Amino acid sequence: MKLEELRRGDLILVRWTDASDTKATLEEHASNPETGCKDWGVFLGVSGAKHRFVIVGKDVVEGHREWGATRIPLELVEEIHLLLPRDQVAHIIGEVEALGRRIRLRKHRRGEARDVRVS
Repeated sequence: MKLEELRRGDLILVRWTDASDTKATLEEHASNPETGCKDWGVFLGVSGAKHRFVIVGKDVVEGHREWGATRIPLELVEEIHLLLPRDQVAHIIGEVEALGRRIRLRKHRRGEARDVRVS
């Protein structure tokens, strides 16, 4: 799928290549330094001035329209798949309806402590 065909609110899967942090021999590092990644979530757009990023919404604070998101460097994207169009996603995630307006991405400060609860 072409990036230009996506609409804010579409549920997407992005396959992209990232650097890896692995212990291996020099030969293994030289022959395979990258790691295949895939992220899925709500397409929030493309932004950035110097470098362009695909913004994939992962979660949203209800009532505040603040999205947690992954920012994927556009030059590392291999392919994007449309999983569900926006009109089908909006029935499940109501905040998608508000994506025509400005959205806020939550920012975390470096070193900020976060409570994580696993159940």
